[in-house]
Amino acid sequence: MLVMDALPEPSVSADVYDEEYYRKWCAGYAEWTESDGTTVAGIYPGFLERAGLRPGETVVDLGTGRGELLVTAVEMGAVHAYGVEYSTAALRMAERTIEVHGVGDQAEVVLADVRSVPLPDAFADLVCFVDVVEHLSPEELHAALEEARRVLRPGGRVVAHTMPNRLTYDVTYRVLRPLIGRSWPKDPRNDYERAMHVNEQTLRSLRRAFERAGFVTRAELGLWIRDDFVPSAFARRIYQLLSDAGPLRQLAMADIWAFGTKA
Repeated sequence: MLVMDALPEPSVSADVYDEEYYRKWCAGYAEWTESDGTTVAGIYPGFLERAGLRPGETVVDLGTGRGELLVTAVEMGAVHAYGVEYSTAALRMAERTIEVHGVGDQAEVVLADVRSVPLPDAFADLVCFVDVVEHLSPEELHAALEEARRVLRPGGRVVAHTMPNRLTYDVTYRVLRPLIGRSWPKDPRNDYERAMHVNEQTLRSLRRAFERAGFVTRAELGLWIRDDFVPSAFARRIYQLLSDAGPLRQLAMADIWAFGTKA
């Protein structure tokens, strides 16, 4: 097990990401918890398909959590998959995932901070951020993207998925609240989001973060309309209508993708 380099304290302590979080909240938790790691949620093969994973590639997953992306990448043809994780609770769960899938010769997880990755220069084909960037401050995200660029070969790709799209909270919800539901909570975020989400993104902000780190980049909206936090059926309908409204889609769609290439 490799230990992370000395760094300034992270914006969110690793201790916040305890086993309860990974078993009861973090995306894909139901499949992992019910199967003790043997079943992987569909979000992981879906991510790798959209990322264009090709057989024989080397994958790095920054903020790997329970490690489902690592085993999925190997099962989809990656020659090797490396996970980087600073939560010791998550690291133990990722090691369990690798063990029960029998891919320990091709998948590995290391205890480290994504701002300082203990992996070689220019050896990876694909670097993944699966719902991680919103948990990193702008400075931490920049450092992590610079590390992603460092470990990628020329022509290598970095792909990020993040949610929520900040506009669905800070614009759409804020506009609807005084018009429809003055009694709604002022902040629609749940306790985990308030504790962990230090850098929620928009299309523009995520694209700029990738460009600042030196990637040739595109960003696009996802397909998920998340409206469960809106305490009104009528207002939820507005989110649905906005999702079909051309440029206004960014006020309703819950998730964002970014794709970068190392020149």
